Amino acid sequence: MNEAVTHFLVKITKHVLLFLILLLVASMVFGSAHLAYYWGLQLLSPSPLYFVLDINEIFSIYEKILIIVVGYELVKSIVIIIHSNKIPFIEILQIAVIAVANKVITLDLHKTDFYTMIGLASIIISIGLAYFLFNRYKAE
Repeated sequence: MNEAVTHFLVKITKHVLLFLILLLVASMVFGSAHLAYYWGLQLLSPSPLYFVLDINEIFSIYEKILIIVVGYELVKSIVIIIHSNKIPFIEILQIAVIAVANKVITLDLHKTDFYTMIGLASIIISIGLAYFLFNRYKAE
Protein backbone atom coordinates (compact mmCIF):
# COMPACT_ATOMS: atom_id res chain seq x y z
CA MET A 1 0.00 0.00 0.00
CA ASN A 2 1.14 3.52 -0.66
CA GLU A 3 2.80 5.22 2.33
CA ALA A 4 0.54 8.27 2.04
CA VAL A 5 -2.58 6.09 2.11
CA THR A 6 -1.29 4.18 5.14
CA HIS A 7 -0.51 7.44 6.96
CA PHE A 8 -4.00 8.75 6.10
CA LEU A 9 -5.68 5.56 7.38
CA VAL A 10 -3.67 5.64 10.62
CA LYS A 11 -4.65 9.27 11.14
CA ILE A 12 -8.35 8.50 10.60
CA THR A 13 -8.12 5.50 12.92
CA LYS A 14 -6.59 7.63 15.67
CA HIS A 15 -9.41 10.18 15.30
CA VAL A 16 -11.98 7.39 15.56
CA LEU A 17 -10.24 6.13 18.71
CA LEU A 18 -10.25 9.64 20.18
CA PHE A 19 -13.99 9.85 19.49
CA LEU A 20 -14.48 6.50 21.22
CA ILE A 21 -12.49 7.78 24.21
CA LEU A 22 -14.81 10.79 24.42
CA LEU A 23 -17.83 8.47 24.36
CA LEU A 24 -16.31 6.27 27.08
CA VAL A 25 -15.48 9.26 29.27
CA ALA A 26 -19.01 10.65 28.79
CA SER A 27 -20.40 7.21 29.70
CA MET A 28 -18.25 7.16 32.82
CA VAL A 29 -19.42 10.64 33.85
CA PHE A 30 -23.10 9.89 33.24
CA GLY A 31 -22.72 6.43 34.78
CA SER A 32 -21.16 7.95 37.89
CA ALA A 33 -23.96 10.51 38.11
CA HIS A 34 -26.54 7.73 37.73
CA LEU A 35 -24.72 5.68 40.36
CA ALA A 36 -24.82 8.61 42.82
CA TYR A 37 -28.52 9.11 42.09
CA TYR A 38 -29.23 5.37 42.51
CA TRP A 39 -27.21 5.26 45.72
CA GLY A 40 -29.11 8.24 47.09
CA LEU A 41 -32.47 6.69 46.22
CA GLN A 42 -31.52 3.39 47.84
CA LEU A 43 -30.13 5.08 50.91
CA LEU A 44 -33.18 7.30 51.45
CA SER A 45 -35.81 4.75 50.46
CA PRO A 46 -38.53 4.17 53.01
CA SER A 47 -37.47 1.09 54.87
CA PRO A 48 -37.43 0.09 58.51
CA LEU A 49 -34.12 1.93 58.92
CA TYR A 50 -33.07 4.97 56.93
CA PHE A 51 -29.47 5.14 55.75
CA VAL A 52 -29.20 1.35 55.67
CA LEU A 53 -28.57 -0.68 52.52
CA ASP A 54 -29.27 -4.37 52.25
CA ILE A 55 -26.75 -6.75 50.70
CA ASN A 56 -28.45 -6.84 47.27
CA GLU A 57 -28.33 -3.06 47.01
CA ILE A 58 -24.66 -3.05 48.01
CA PHE A 59 -23.86 -5.69 45.37
CA SER A 60 -25.69 -3.64 42.76
CA ILE A 61 -23.70 -0.54 43.68
CA TYR A 62 -20.39 -2.45 43.65
CA GLU A 63 -21.22 -3.93 40.27
CA LYS A 64 -21.85 -0.47 38.82
CA ILE A 65 -18.64 0.88 40.36
CA LEU A 66 -16.63 -1.99 38.88
CA ILE A 67 -18.16 -1.41 35.44
CA ILE A 68 -17.00 2.22 35.61
CA VAL A 69 -13.52 1.01 36.62
CA VAL A 70 -13.44 -1.32 33.60
CA GLY A 71 -14.36 1.69 31.44
CA TYR A 72 -11.50 3.68 32.94
CA GLU A 73 -9.04 0.87 32.22
CA LEU A 74 -10.37 0.66 28.67
CA VAL A 75 -9.78 4.40 28.19
CA LYS A 76 -6.20 3.99 29.47
CA SER A 77 -5.50 1.13 27.06
CA ILE A 78 -6.94 3.02 24.08
CA VAL A 79 -4.70 5.99 24.93
CA ILE A 80 -1.73 3.60 25.03
CA ILE A 81 -2.75 2.17 21.66
CA ILE A 82 -2.96 5.67 20.17
CA HIS A 83 0.50 6.62 21.43
CA SER A 84 2.23 3.43 20.32
CA ASN A 85 2.43 1.42 17.17
CA LYS A 86 1.91 -1.92 18.86
CA ILE A 87 -0.91 -3.62 20.69
CA PRO A 88 -0.48 -3.42 24.50
CA PHE A 89 -1.21 -7.05 25.40
CA ILE A 90 -0.48 -6.65 29.10
CA GLU A 91 -2.85 -3.69 29.49
CA ILE A 92 -5.59 -5.53 27.59
CA LEU A 93 -5.11 -8.57 29.82
CA GLN A 94 -5.34 -6.32 32.88
CA ILE A 95 -8.69 -5.03 31.62
CA ALA A 96 -9.83 -8.62 31.13
CA VAL A 97 -8.77 -9.47 34.69
CA ILE A 98 -10.78 -6.53 36.05
CA ALA A 99 -13.82 -7.46 33.95
CA VAL A 100 -13.73 -11.11 35.06
CA ALA A 101 -13.11 -10.06 38.66
CA ASN A 102 -16.20 -7.85 38.38
CA LYS A 103 -18.21 -10.86 37.26
CA VAL A 104 -16.82 -13.12 39.99
CA ILE A 105 -17.30 -10.53 42.75
CA THR A 106 -20.91 -9.88 41.80
CA LEU A 107 -21.73 -13.52 41.01
CA ASP A 108 -24.82 -14.89 42.72
CA LEU A 109 -23.91 -18.50 43.43
CA HIS A 110 -27.54 -19.45 44.00
CA LYS A 111 -28.52 -18.40 40.48
CA THR A 112 -25.41 -19.60 38.63
CA ASP A 113 -25.37 -22.99 36.97
CA PHE A 114 -22.47 -25.41 36.82
CA TYR A 115 -21.58 -24.70 33.17
CA THR A 116 -21.36 -20.96 33.75
CA MET A 117 -18.98 -21.53 36.66
CA ILE A 118 -16.84 -23.90 34.56
CA GLY A 119 -16.77 -21.27 31.81
CA LEU A 120 -15.69 -18.56 34.23
CA ALA A 121 -13.02 -20.84 35.68
CA SER A 122 -11.72 -21.53 32.16
CA ILE A 123 -11.60 -17.82 31.38
CA ILE A 124 -9.76 -17.06 34.63
CA ILE A 125 -7.20 -19.81 33.96
CA SER A 126 -6.72 -18.66 30.36
CA ILE A 127 -6.23 -15.02 31.28
CA GLY A 128 -3.87 -15.93 34.13
CA LEU A 129 -1.80 -18.19 31.88
CA ALA A 130 -1.66 -15.56 29.13
CA TYR A 131 -0.65 -12.87 31.63
CA PHE A 132 2.07 -15.13 33.06
CA LEU A 133 3.45 -16.03 29.63
CA PHE A 134 3.42 -12.45 28.30
CA ASN A 135 5.19 -11.18 31.43
CA ARG A 136 7.72 -14.00 31.35
CA TYR A 137 8.69 -13.63 27.68
CA LYS A 138 8.51 -9.83 27.79
CA ALA A 139 11.31 -9.80 30.36
CA GLU A 140 13.53 -12.06 28.22
